[in-house]
Amino acid sequence: MVMVIAVILAAVVAVRWSPFDTIKLNSATRKVAGDIRYAQKVAISTQETYAAIFFNTNGYSIYQKYASSTLVPSPGDPCSDSGGNFTVDFTASRCSNYNGVQITTLPATNPLAFNALGTPVNTAFGSVLTDPQTIIITYRGTKTITVEAGTGRVSY
Repeated sequence: MVMVIAVILAAVVAVRWSPFDTIKLNSATRKVAGDIRYAQKVAISTQETYAAIFFNTNGYSIYQKYASSTLVPSPGDPCSDSGGNFTVDFTASRCSNYNGVQITTLPATNPLAFNALGTPVNTAFGSVLTDPQTIIITYRGTKTITVEAGTGRVSY
């Protein structure tokens, strides 16, 4: 009888918790954080005033010049490539590794823009942000990505 109860409890725990869920969430978090860093590097390398990453609940796009809607060319990652432009859509078949992942909390200043020094700025005024920006990724759990004000340091 004790063995039956133990097996039933183990089965319930195994169904509710899967290490693959954690792997998918961690992978998606690393991808988003890496792509934020990529947007920062685009701003630095092109010396554009507003290289930006625009978020929605299912993904994001990286703009070289947000004001003129010029998307950054895709770096070659299949999930980031939408007809040669850098657009990530977690619901698209090309991003099947991230199916079900959502961005539940968008940064307070969406799009998240960077100046030519890689510093987060307000797209409307070009002023350096004074508050850190937070992005929360969700897939059967949550992970938080923080972009520090002033320095642009990305951590999770």
